[in-house]
Amino acid sequence: MKYVFIVCIALAASMYAIAMSTLETIEDPDRTTIVWSTDRNPARLLQVDVFERMFPQLHAVVEKRDETKIIVRCATGTGPDIIDVGDVFEFSTLVEAGVLMDLTPFAEEMGFSPARTYASLEGAITYEGRQYRFPCNVHANAVIYNRHILEDHDAPMPQPGWTWDDFVESALAVRNNPSKSGQEHIPLANWLSEWVFQDLLISHGGTFFTPDGLHSALAQAPALASIRRFRDMALIDDIMPTSAEAKSLSSQGGWGSGGISWFFNQQAAYIFIGRWGIVRIPAYLKRNPHLKERVASIVMPRAEGRAPQVGVRTRAAGINAKSAHPEEAMAFLQYLASDEYSSLIVKDGDSLPPSPALAGDGQALTNDIIDRPEFHQPFIDAARDGRPLDVSPFVESQIVKRWIKEAVESVENGADPEEELRRTAAEVDARVRQNLRRRPELQAKFEQVTGTAYHDDWWRDQVSAR
Repeated sequence: MKYVFIVCIALAASMYAIAMSTLETIEDPDRTTIVWSTDRNPARLLQVDVFERMFPQLHAVVEKRDETKIIVRCATGTGPDIIDVGDVFEFSTLVEAGVLMDLTPFAEEMGFSPARTYASLEGAITYEGRQYRFPCNVHANAVIYNRHILEDHDAPMPQPGWTWDDFVESALAVRNNPSKSGQEHIPLANWLSEWVFQDLLISHGGTFFTPDGLHSALAQAPALASIRRFRDMALIDDIMPTSAEAKSLSSQGGWGSGGISWFFNQQAAYIFIGRWGIVRIPAYLKRNPHLKERVASIVMPRAEGRAPQVGVRTRAAGINAKSAHPEEAMAFLQYLASDEYSSLIVKDGDSLPPSPALAGDGQALTNDIIDRPEFHQPFIDAARDGRPLDVSPFVESQIVKRWIKEAVESVENGADPEEELRRTAAEVDARVRQNLRRRPELQAKFEQVTGTAYHDDWWRDQVSAR
């Protein structure tokens, strides 16, 4: 049976390779074709059209991104030329796997170095000091709120400099005060619990790892304060649905398909989301004709004693290290760094453009969806002042991401928040030690980071010194 399974895999791989090779027969013989692996957003067609007008010798083909297969495809030579990469966990995984080309030797001369985008984003497009991608868009969450719903419940309006306590006070008023309209509203449309925790963590000055990457920082005070706040918002104050409650609500008639739908259907007062959320507004205007004038935005609440800060994120394109057309693929990154491309992002509202020069203030971001400069400004402020989530070269990023997500879900289900994070931190630390014992290249990196010789009990010395 084992050999039958192996033969089936080999046959499937051969058929896939043959299918990919047949694409050559439909390419434009007068142009070089490059393949861009991205999402199915219809805006990609216009973006490709503008690219081909700027580089008429090139033809770009869009394929649906499938992160579950990208490593195998690139390793076997059947991967796309340009790869859209999402969060820092996926990014570091692809770099460690050797999938992405090191762009550092070319980026400055070709005009797509980190200096061409937001300074706060550098840690999200570089890994251990080397650049591997350039932004397609940039997003940092702000708060979009419905003024009409807050007024309906006599809830305090958000004010500049507001804190998490201020936010909770307003959200509790939505929950507790009967509405004048007689309608029921959710205080916060939670559409992704792990992002709520991530932004709380950064807001409180927390990180996933210590600066050397050798220890989890999830058991430190900022992380513990963040998970307590998350638990309180979900279970004690009861101002946002948990992940399970959101699924249950989505299955009920009249509540739509999730948190984003709740907000834009005017069923929720608040949502934490990037500027890309406004792309949804036109689809909801038929049922909600007053939606555009009722929504406003403000930077996320701040932790007491700290300036407001959230995670800055990006969908960014890298180049397949085994691409047959690396120079042509780099032309695509030049396009992403151009004003022509950034202008498209400004117009369609898909977060912030890669170029900060085209998002100098809220006025620069006004478009047909929202024409009020003050609405767009908080997203600029959030991206300018934010920071990326951190990863460690000593532990697999996707495993850490999964463990943190599981911890957040456990807290939503009633687990003690501090115990969950301490347990997760211990798991991460154990994985770091295991990886170091097994991998000589990590031992060399350990010695580079610490300036000391590696030995298996290194961590005991550090724990006793802390």
